[in-house]
Amino acid sequence: MEFKVLVKNLTSLTVGGGSTIGGADIPLNPMILPPSTVKGVLRTSISNYLPKGYTSCRKIEPNEIKEAHKDGNVCDVCKLFGYPDYKDSGCFALTVKVPEVKKYRITRVKIYDKTQTSEEGSLFTQEIIPPNTEFEIEVHYRDICGEKLLKLLLYSFLSLRFWRIGRNAMVDVKLKDDICVKIKCDQEMKEIVSSLSEYLWGD
Repeated sequence: MEFKVLVKNLTSLTVGGGSTIGGADIPLNPMILPPSTVKGVLRTSISNYLPKGYTSCRKIEPNEIKEAHKDGNVCDVCKLFGYPDYKDSGCFALTVKVPEVKKYRITRVKIYDKTQTSEEGSLFTQEIIPPNTEFEIEVHYRDICGEKLLKLLLYSFLSLRFWRIGRNAMVDVKLKDDICVKIKCDQEMKEIVSSLSEYLWGD
């Protein structure tokens, strides 16, 4: 099954590209919002806001994930997202449609957490995408994974509203498609789809 999700950054967005080409200390990733980044933050957010009835090993490092599942008892989150040495890459894939946007460069001051102060020479430049930029994400879900994990995937998008992407950008999420037109939804699924039918923080 395929469906589309809209993700809008509420604050300036930078997914770093790991290079200083172009004069910015923190340049935008060439893909701006890579599918792997979205998948990674979805996994992290749902592990922190796990709904009742689901399991998560809450591990991030590949070796720790493998260790957590060495007995063959795989958590729901890893079934959905995949994990090292898994037979495949999980239950879904993402395609991100990046809009034409103007990039900006801003200067920031590094603040040290322990002292809450800056030091001389701690200025840095960062490339950003301005707030309220909307990204369309096409989700390709493997029906063989079943309804329970589809619900967990939708819960992941819900939880992303309370998490961050890239360098601490807040985002909002809504479904572009009504999934209940495509499949028969039980009451729980209807409630999830209804929650995702509009942006939480407003248009």
